[in-house]
Amino acid sequence: MATAPSRWELHTHTVNAYCYYNNVFDNDQIQGIIDAGEKEFLHDAQIGGDFSSPGKVDAEVRKTTISWIPATEDNAWMFRMLTDATLNANNNWFNFDLNTIESLQYSVYRDGGFYDKHIDHFYQGSGQYPRKLSFTMQLSDPSEYEGGKTMIWNAKEPWAIPQEKGSITFFPSYTLHEVTPVTSGTRKALVGWVTGPRWK
Repeated sequence: MATAPSRWELHTHTVNAYCYYNNVFDNDQIQGIIDAGEKEFLHDAQIGGDFSSPGKVDAEVRKTTISWIPATEDNAWMFRMLTDATLNANNNWFNFDLNTIESLQYSVYRDGGFYDKHIDHFYQGSGQYPRKLSFTMQLSDPSEYEGGKTMIWNAKEPWAIPQEKGSITFFPSYTLHEVTPVTSGTRKALVGWVTGPRWK
């Protein structure tokens, strides 16, 4: 007599840990992003908080200088290019329900700069959408600094994402990740989050 199965399997969908693209932006466009970031108010990065409440500076967890690049008419070109890259990555690798790119974070890691293990995923205030897909774009050539590796903790051992200048890496916002300390030089990066309807 056949043995009845002990459980009923649900349909599963494997979500990739990350994907990346090279040469989406050329050197002039990368410099344009840097110029846009430098034009905004640069300040010590905070941890915690959200759009309705401020976070706090904690150099034991994060040591980074950042500014916020808004979706203005002057910056629309970079948001359009990032939209194309995001939709391509999502359609090919993640298949999330997405609708908005938040203001972009221009990040500068100087000697000793780092960001300890964390996730980007959180629910915002009433009526807001959660972060679903994160991306980081390398604005510096790896010859300009040492250390400063973005590590994705999706297994027992972390994976270091590509460091080529101009490379963009996408990963689910609930993924544990970190930026290791920059031991010399300066690393610049563009970080963004793509939101969508609440998970269900």
